[in-house]
Amino acid sequence: MRQTGNVARPSKRAARKAELVQAALQSIQERGVEGLRIRDVADTAGVSTATVHYYFDDLDGLLTEVHAMAVERFFTGRLAEISRFDDARDKMLAMIRRGMPERSDDATTVALYHIDNLQRADPIRAVLGTSLFDRQVMLYHGILELGVSQGHFTLTDRKIDIAQNLVALEDAYCMHIIEGNTSLPYERCVELMLSYARLATGCAEFNTGSPCPDGPQPDSASSTGSGRVQRSPRRGLMNK
Repeated sequence: MRQTGNVARPSKRAARKAELVQAALQSIQERGVEGLRIRDVADTAGVSTATVHYYFDDLDGLLTEVHAMAVERFFTGRLAEISRFDDARDKMLAMIRRGMPERSDDATTVALYHIDNLQRADPIRAVLGTSLFDRQVMLYHGILELGVSQGHFTLTDRKIDIAQNLVALEDAYCMHIIEGNTSLPYERCVELMLSYARLATGCAEFNTGSPCPDGPQPDSASSTGSGRVQRSPRRGLMNK
């Protein structure tokens, strides 16, 4: 039976959607979210508005896809990274290093902060933000449990309290990084996160000599956009 040209469509569709999401990230970084139009995303992507509407019903659908990208990066990606290690100390170091952007122009983080400024008026997006926060808390909670069982951690507080504090600190430091606070660059923020983790776990050192965990994942949409972020309660995004 002869195959038709439809076989390749699913992969092409996914690729085109990914291109439009990247264009949305760049547009948000340059213009912010308020007043953002499908036309702006289309112009950035070099396509017609009809093309954008073919893949996304409206701007909300596109922003929801941006949130899905954040889940992939800050939850799924971090889960895969910490799964490379058996020792809870290595997992903690990897988790912290992957939780913050290395540069102020990190497009995904910038976009999500902009989007979170809208969440007070959008209960659905607020729920999505809280869900991402809770998922990241779960990752830290699991690392703390493992560290106790391995005999590496002696916790100074409840696991849930430490885990929530770690995610909340990430959120705060992320804001400083993307606002370009030169007193708090990425590596300094990592040091401060580790300082709290040491106090909370009673563990003096998290680097066991395993290959150093990777830093933040590269953000292909990062650029020198001018979209400054307005301070908001954290990334539901993380809320993170």
